Amino acid sequence: MSRRPLTFAVLTAALGLTGSGALAQNLPATRPANPDETAELKQQVRQLSAKVDALEYHQQQDQAQTAAAISQLVADADAQSKLITTEPLMSGYDPTVGFVIRSDDGNFSLHPGMVIDFRYDANYRDKVPAGGGGTSVPTPPAPRYDVENGFDISRFRLLFTGTFTHDITYYVQFQDDQGTTFGLFDAYFTYHLGDTPMYLRVGQFKDPVWHERNLSEANLMAVDRTLVEYLLAGGQGSRVQGASLIYDRDRLRAQLATHDGFNSINTPFFDAGGDGSGVGGESGVTPPNYGVSGRGEFLIIGDRTPDSDAYAEYDRGYTALGLKQDFLVAGAGMDYTEADRNQLMTPSADLTFDTTSGWALYAAYYGTLRTLKDNQGITPGNYYDSGFEAQAAYMLTRRIEPFVRYDYTFLDPGSLPAAQLIIRHAAEEFTVGANYYIYKQNAKFTLDASWLPEGSPTDATALGILKDTGRNEFVLRAQFQLAL
Repeated sequence: MSRRPLTFAVLTAALGLTGSGALAQNLPATRPANPDETAELKQQVRQLSAKVDALEYHQQQDQAQTAAAISQLVADADAQSKLITTEPLMSGYDPTVGFVIRSDDGNFSLHPGMVIDFRYDANYRDKVPAGGGGTSVPTPPAPRYDVENGFDISRFRLLFTGTFTHDITYYVQFQDDQGTTFGLFDAYFTYHLGDTPMYLRVGQFKDPVWHERNLSEANLMAVDRTLVEYLLAGGQGSRVQGASLIYDRDRLRAQLATHDGFNSINTPFFDAGGDGSGVGGESGVTPPNYGVSGRGEFLIIGDRTPDSDAYAEYDRGYTALGLKQDFLVAGAGMDYTEADRNQLMTPSADLTFDTTSGWALYAAYYGTLRTLKDNQGITPGNYYDSGFEAQAAYMLTRRIEPFVRYDYTFLDPGSLPAAQLIIRHAAEEFTVGANYYIYKQNAKFTLDASWLPEGSPTDATALGILKDTGRNEFVLRAQFQLAL
């Protein structure tokens, strides 16, 4: 508000007074004017005018300071608002990822995920001898059939994945599968090295050797993996702690890792896991000192374009569901782990061929080579174990995909623990089943049945398989899966 009207009023009054004096001079005087009074009145007007000017000056100063303070507050609020919302966070559903929270420029993102497998298992074994039934010992103690069945949450996984700038991705996975305690499975980040096809991965991650193990549990064809994979590959311990260098360009992908040794999941730097005296191709190499592993994959048929990347289809599993192009990928890998004077090598090779006509074919070889000089639960010696699997599936309709699978395992008889000599050293598994896709692989129902004509040399409870000694074993599994 301005003080000009006040000034104008005062001056007007003053002029009115002086004007009245002038007018009085033109009127008949009743008494003569006093010069001293006129001078005093003019002096008072000048003093009053000066005070008004001073008041206006101070008011203008206060208004300027107030305006400056308000401007500063607005500027600070605007700056803080920009600091918070320079890259607005957006959330929603991405069909390729799922629910995701990301910044507007895509530099930062968080995808919380979850996998739940609710399963029914029924296991029948023929003529199980007393004491030879593994997890379940028949009663009365005589050779007889044994039936085990029931429901469980066979798999529960909690995941957090995303990006931290365009060059860094991260992956964290916790598990609380049936029969295990809640714990960390994976925790690693991958850094893209500039404009090169090279990436650096550091943390705890899956040993990259085997394709079937590298696939997410949500993307398997059958209810679970094969017995041969369980005995000779990642089923004995798939996680390692270390660093790997990854190459990914055009048709070639490769990874070379250095780590604490086979099955070194959640171990301190001065100790490592390995696999002790159990039944399997990695037994007797514990605790590992160090390990190196690698895998290479080559795209023989297929293309890598922004609209359809054959490797992205390959990583999503064996199925031809939603396939945009035919692809054929050949892969091979090996892990070398050393535990004092004992060494382990795990060579593998596989071939995947999926077509838009609905066929999905897969075959893999597994092997382990052990040189044991110290008795770490297994009699010293040189042992070679091997096995293979073959699988075929066909999209009968857009929702139904039947499949068949066969796998064979050979364990060197000399490598079996002394207390387990009655165990058969070879196992076959025939599996048939079908998937019903409710929503892609995120929500699906799987039913399969397996026949093991000579049983299993050990319990593989995660697969629904129990130890037998050379007799028929039948496994029926039904599973509903929800993956977010």
